[in-house]
Amino acid sequence: MRPASPAEVRDRTRRHYDERPFGFDQPEILEEKLDRRLMGEAIRATQERDLVLDVGCGAARVARLVARTGGARSIGLDLSMQSLRDARRRTSSPLVQGDNLRLPLRSGCADLVISNGVIHHTPDPAACFRELARVTKPGGTLVVSVYRRWGWYFLVWHSVGAFVRALRRLIGDSGLRVTVFPLFHAALQVFLPLATRRRLFVPVETSWNLFHDQFTTPCISFHSFSELRRWAAEAGLSCEAARPEAARQLATVRLRRRTTA
Repeated sequence: MRPASPAEVRDRTRRHYDERPFGFDQPEILEEKLDRRLMGEAIRATQERDLVLDVGCGAARVARLVARTGGARSIGLDLSMQSLRDARRRTSSPLVQGDNLRLPLRSGCADLVISNGVIHHTPDPAACFRELARVTKPGGTLVVSVYRRWGWYFLVWHSVGAFVRALRRLIGDSGLRVTVFPLFHAALQVFLPLATRRRLFVPVETSWNLFHDQFTTPCISFHSFSELRRWAAEAGLSCEAARPEAARQLATVRLRRRTTA
């Protein structure tokens, strides 16, 4: 079988998130991200009139966090039009449909650029990283989170995920809803309060979309901290902080773009 082209991968990913938009943004989840994540630290450090760019904005998570801190402006960009429609119901900030392999923005436009769990769903994560670095202002901050290589989710994707994808080919989504999904949904209600240290309940449809995000997304890759640091050095950024997040599912780095002489 002929390998899918980058354009085909892009279209499959767009259709996936148009059909199952990522809305995993309950108030308790937002609080945890603002209080305990590198992206939250970077947002809290923004100044009045700073521009925050969220690449892969989903349902406007970053815009809502920026609004809580006051002062800064935000722009959200996403490939999925349905995700942007959901975001519009949650924020009045500008929203743009675009591809993170070719951002429709001028170089050095943003004081803070955030890409949280997005570039690993593209056919060329390194090229996406270069685009993120390009639109970061000299002296500005870039926060990137990707799936962590050899972490627990890496093993789950290649074992449980492989089983789910094979089962889906046999029984379809309607079959998944009454077989393995109820187990996922029940586990989520137990796991999330432990991981976030907050009491919360995830609605069934939100959980269903998250289930597909975790197990059936058309394109996925896993990356190490050393790989992220290498990309950063090649793009003229220095690493200020690096740590595993989201119950160690993600490798997150906070980077500073060097100022020109």
